[in-house]
Amino acid sequence: MDKEPLLALFNRANVLAGALLLLVLVSGVAVSYVGHENRRLHNVLQQEQENLNTAQVEWGKLLLQHGMLTSPGRIESLARGELGMNVPDSGRIEVVAP
Repeated sequence: MDKEPLLALFNRANVLAGALLLLVLVSGVAVSYVGHENRRLHNVLQQEQENLNTAQVEWGKLLLQHGMLTSPGRIESLARGELGMNVPDSGRIEVVAP
């Protein structure tokens, strides 16, 4: 019985099994890495959404403050109190045509 073809078959089978084992290991490492990266990016997303919510709350507060500071009643009371201004009499108002 000739052992040469039998040894060639085992060598070929060993190489194939080794290659498949290597591919399975690489695939396992890749799955683990992708899972870790997914969790990391999800945490980054959650942090950015929290930053967005904080910025939106701050924007709302600034809009309220702007509305309060530019209200006509407040401006008129500041003009009367701090600048000594008052509304002119109807005889002193002049309308300028364009």
